[in-house]
Amino acid sequence: MTIVYAVLALLVLLIAVMAVNTAFRRPSQARREQAEMPELDEDRLAEHLSNVIRYKTVTAKTMDGFDREAFLGLHEYLEKAYPLLHRTLEKEVVNEYSLLYHWKGSGSEQKPWLMMAHMDVVPVDERTADQWEHGPFSGDIAGGYVWGRGALDMKGQLVCIMECVEHLLEQGFVPRRDIYLAFGHDEESMGTLGAMRIVDRLKEKGVRLDFVIDEGGVVMDGAELGVGKMVAAVGIAEKGYADFKLIAESAGGHASRPPKQTAVGELARAITALEKRHMKPTLNAPFAAMLDAVGGYMKFPLNVIAANLFITKPLLLKAMSGGGTGAAMVRTTAAPTMLRGSDAPNVLAQRAEAVVNFRISPDDSVEKLLAHVKRTVGDKIKVEVIQAYEPSAVSSTDSAAYRAIEKTIGGLFPDYVITPYLMVAATDSRLYSDIADGVYRFQPFRSMSDDLGTIHAAGERLSIESLREGTAFFIALVKNVDEC
Repeated sequence: MTIVYAVLALLVLLIAVMAVNTAFRRPSQARREQAEMPELDEDRLAEHLSNVIRYKTVTAKTMDGFDREAFLGLHEYLEKAYPLLHRTLEKEVVNEYSLLYHWKGSGSEQKPWLMMAHMDVVPVDERTADQWEHGPFSGDIAGGYVWGRGALDMKGQLVCIMECVEHLLEQGFVPRRDIYLAFGHDEESMGTLGAMRIVDRLKEKGVRLDFVIDEGGVVMDGAELGVGKMVAAVGIAEKGYADFKLIAESAGGHASRPPKQTAVGELARAITALEKRHMKPTLNAPFAAMLDAVGGYMKFPLNVIAANLFITKPLLLKAMSGGGTGAAMVRTTAAPTMLRGSDAPNVLAQRAEAVVNFRISPDDSVEKLLAHVKRTVGDKIKVEVIQAYEPSAVSSTDSAAYRAIEKTIGGLFPDYVITPYLMVAATDSRLYSDIADGVYRFQPFRSMSDDLGTIHAAGERLSIESLREGTAFFIALVKNVDEC
């Protein structure tokens, strides 16, 4: 009986410790004050975004099919729409189509910082033409929204940044430290011709940045995280990216006499194996930081799990790694996206190919991923690396830059829970890690919580109210960073 009593005592003690931990994680009820909103002309904001959307700046990996005139036309329009900005800031065209602006400060010795966006957009699938309530490049202003490809990704943010600078210049504002604006032209094609060249140019100039702010984290309904409030997620890291080609080969021949294993069958086996055997989930640093920020706001039993990771971590990782958003936060993901076999229905493929897209966890690497894939698919499958990028560095949440971003979000959305976040997609900002102490990702658009699914899809739009709030966000950020 002594052993039974000891076990029961330990169990009671464990429950008590978990209860205390959970209680101490309860968030402060102090409410932030709403920041004063600057006076902004919503009609002007909407008109400018509408006109920017009309330029069909579709991304391209090569110059084949690249619409040169669309990008140069957008350059000209920006000069016309923001005359004071273009008279005051130094403008440099990088690699013919990307834009780099330098706003000189009044003389602070602090490092400069950079606001960024991209001008290119993904193509529109003609098969979805009838799903667009407004034309994809119409830039229609209707129902309180500006409609069209790029409204959210990410011409809306580009316009907000330009409007911010134009507004501050109209007010006679001069920042204490230097500020750069950078707008790439091929982010949707991995940024090698745009953002990468901008980074090279900044290196040539000897520029070291305090921090960069780009797209990434969003305003969203906290229900996905078990939080009964809206959440503003700030990306502090970005998963790595890789496209691997899997190749299976066989003798081919007539489909009426198939061998025991065809190239297509072998390839299918390999894909199935990759979808079943995942890399190990981990409590990576960005995810741990997010749990620390939102754990106290979670509902039972998630609040207990988040507050007692010393015992609940295996359970949490197992639950999260099943699939979807949860899996994307805790492990490297694999998504087969392209397949190719025979060119005829009655001919055996001599060569079958698949492309698998991977998003690499901060705790993994390209080398570890490649070893995992080869081990999983076996010797009969050839693996070719099409392209691969390591996960980004994890930026500090204990920095003046992060605090300035947090303060700015809190002033705009005082009732929202602000949390660090792992960006699961790829952005141009990953290329700035070598020249910036911190890289942060946030899009200040309230309406995105409803319209996130329209990015790269039909019906993309941005509410005019969010456009105004986004401009106010960048205006406040410039001022808050100046106070750091």
